[in-house]
Amino acid sequence: MPAAVPQNKSYYSADQSLSLSQLDNEKITQIVQDLDVAESEKEHYVMGWMGQNSVVVVRNYQDKRGTSNGLVLSSGNRYKLTVQAITFRIPKFLLWVTFRRKPRTMTVIAYNKLGEQATGLQQFIHVQDPELRERLESDWRELNDYLGMACWQMDNNRPLWRQLHQEISPQALWTLAESSWFSGKKLQKDGEFEGLWSHEQFIGRRTGEHAALLLSWKDEENEDIASYLFERVSANKIRIMLRPRKEEKFYPLNPFDAVHLQQALTKFHQAEQALSETQRRA
Repeated sequence: MPAAVPQNKSYYSADQSLSLSQLDNEKITQIVQDLDVAESEKEHYVMGWMGQNSVVVVRNYQDKRGTSNGLVLSSGNRYKLTVQAITFRIPKFLLWVTFRRKPRTMTVIAYNKLGEQATGLQQFIHVQDPELRERLESDWRELNDYLGMACWQMDNNRPLWRQLHQEISPQALWTLAESSWFSGKKLQKDGEFEGLWSHEQFIGRRTGEHAALLLSWKDEENEDIASYLFERVSANKIRIMLRPRKEEKFYPLNPFDAVHLQQALTKFHQAEQALSETQRRA
């Protein structure tokens, strides 16, 4: 991956983050409000990406017990860290019988394994393994850096999002997909895309009305292949997506995914230069 230029942050950062044990309902709810791209009180979810790990922002999730706001960080297919603020609306008597508590709010900081050894939620305060506790605290510090960069993007009218859409046009995608760089070679297949590995990067294409450019690389953290997809949706619109691992689906990038937007734009321009040089020599 190209080296990322340090991004500005607002409100949150790793070096100023509280520990998981210090979080309360007010702090968690404030984070969710800061990232409320939908600007709605209705129940909804927003997915962002911290590296190849998904961050789901949960806004006003409703069930029969009450309302939840929070974040769910999934570290690949290994484990999840859940940070939630719950406001109960069940009667006080049932609240006491069910949860042995009188306050109408509860903070849930929990961990659970995924995959073949999946487990139920385990409260952070009950995690005894020192290495696991430190790993979860490290995840939380890293997540605070992500949140700080995301909030800065939102507070400043999404500059990286706007730059990416200004510099990558639907016509550019169509032109690159038709590049002579792909001609006269035995192209490898990746689903509906075809292309070649070049300088540790796979450059693939899809031609036609919905032309697309696929850029893949070896992700060291997950020891798998990650990809960006630049897709021509119409004559006036493009879409940028991330495939975190080879066997997963593509997910749209979010306007506040600062590091990914920056890296996607850099990788696109690198591929554009390589394909354009070949076109000029043809």
